[in-house]
Amino acid sequence: MSSVPAKLSTSQVIAYGSVGIPFGAVGLPMAVFIAPFYADQMGLGTATVGIIFMILRFWDLFSDPVMGWLVDTKPSRHGKIRHWLLIAVPILLPAVYLLYNPIGPPVSPLFLGIILFIFYIGTTMITTPHQAWAPSVARSYDDRSRLFMWRELFTISTMLMMLGLPTLLAQTGDVDRSDQIAIMGWILVIALPLTVGAACLMVPDPKPDPSQPKASFAPSAILEALRQQTLWRLLATEIFIGIAIAGTAGTFLFAAQWGFGVVNLAPLILMAHFIAGFVAMPFWVWLSKRTEKYIAMRYVCLWSALTYISYFPLSLMGGGPVLLFIAAMISGFGYGSPFILVRSMMADLVEAEEVRGGANRSGLFYSLMSGAYKTGASFAIGIPYILLGVLVGFNPSGANSAGTVTGLMVVFVAVPVISYFLAALLIWKYPITRASQQETAEAINRGGQANLESLHPPVKEGDL
Repeated sequence: MSSVPAKLSTSQVIAYGSVGIPFGAVGLPMAVFIAPFYADQMGLGTATVGIIFMILRFWDLFSDPVMGWLVDTKPSRHGKIRHWLLIAVPILLPAVYLLYNPIGPPVSPLFLGIILFIFYIGTTMITTPHQAWAPSVARSYDDRSRLFMWRELFTISTMLMMLGLPTLLAQTGDVDRSDQIAIMGWILVIALPLTVGAACLMVPDPKPDPSQPKASFAPSAILEALRQQTLWRLLATEIFIGIAIAGTAGTFLFAAQWGFGVVNLAPLILMAHFIAGFVAMPFWVWLSKRTEKYIAMRYVCLWSALTYISYFPLSLMGGGPVLLFIAAMISGFGYGSPFILVRSMMADLVEAEEVRGGANRSGLFYSLMSGAYKTGASFAIGIPYILLGVLVGFNPSGANSAGTVTGLMVVFVAVPVISYFLAALLIWKYPITRASQQETAEAINRGGQANLESLHPPVKEGDL
């Protein structure tokens, strides 16, 4: 680790975080703009587009661990991470261009399936190594939160820009939806090589130490890693965060229209929700520095759970844009920060596992975390939609009774509230603290190992 400074400079942290810029255009904007664009303007229909996106989302659950294995076992002579990012860019760029600039209409389902397949392979080849980079370059307990905070700030700011861009372009006149999508694609095409290039040039990538044991991916070694209770706490926490956040995004417009009587302003109020999270991130990171990461995580999850309850009484008070805005802002203060903290905590766990003699499996662990979030996000659409359709009888395109609207608001509130409360409970007593992380860091600096079994004991029968 001699090539890695004790603390990354601000320019290095910004270079690392800037890779979040192109991927701020991938998550929510993909669901909001790309899927409807292919369903409507490209003539594929909602059912076909939904099936294609769903199948390829499940493909990610396979490709993420494979990418994690490659990161951990196939370094270059220059380091462990950079070469994967550089290989991914030329794979991803043609897919990005064709996805945002399709030849049509119409386009065939096969075209969308192939382009999306290549697109998701390319994004996996960047996101998994990029996250796995953190434990080896951010060496201190708090520097890891700083690193992931900048990444999330770049991601959310880009997401907000992408969400607002079509409305802005529509005001200029003759910019139809196809042109809007194409402009979004060009932003991604330009940002991708610039940000990845800056990160590869400025952020150190430690060369593998030949004297250290290589990460074993024998079944017994993987099972041993997966037996760690601390890992499962983090993965379960990530699943519940995914359910809470994606569940809110998937039902917010329904709640705004039927629970608050807000239609045209609802997208702007949802953006305000994200902006509130953007603004509050430095506070939650500061709190983690003054206390512990798991304490800050506990409080941000409790804040989110309690403030989401406010939507229900405010809708009963008559709703309207002002009350919806108030609820969106106060609940938004917790948005995004759990991502920062739980990924920083995973970096501490990767380090602790390495000191225990398990070698560095950052690729594997972060690929599992990515899969956990995607699992939660998938549940987040299924759970509330099934509840709304089967139990509540909600009809988004027809008339709904007052009782049905009440049921809608109960589902809209209950899914994130329960999810955030469960996440807070899982993380309430977390074994890796600032003091124990410093112990592991000192052990790595000495080139030795420590007996850190107490940090994350194997799961026993009856444990959470």
